Amino acid sequence: MNRQFGISLFTSSLISNADEGYIGLELTKTERAESKPAARILFWDACGQFVLETLGTDVPLEIIEDLIAEAKSKIKVR
Repeated sequence: MNRQFGISLFTSSLISNADEGYIGLELTKTERAESKPAARILFWDACGQFVLETLGTDVPLEIIEDLIAEAKSKIKVR
């Protein structure tokens, strides 16, 4: 994702940690030249499902919906 929403730019990047057993997407929010993590959607091997974590900032529902759709299309689950 690379999407402008109001004054915020939201970008996503693939993240994974084989030791902890997850793969997912991290959403970064950039406003006024300041970037910070906004949310993560992770697929945990141990529980076999996606989990959404928000990270202390406002994220529009439309962006969350796009992040979920992107995760489902990019992360192939068994």
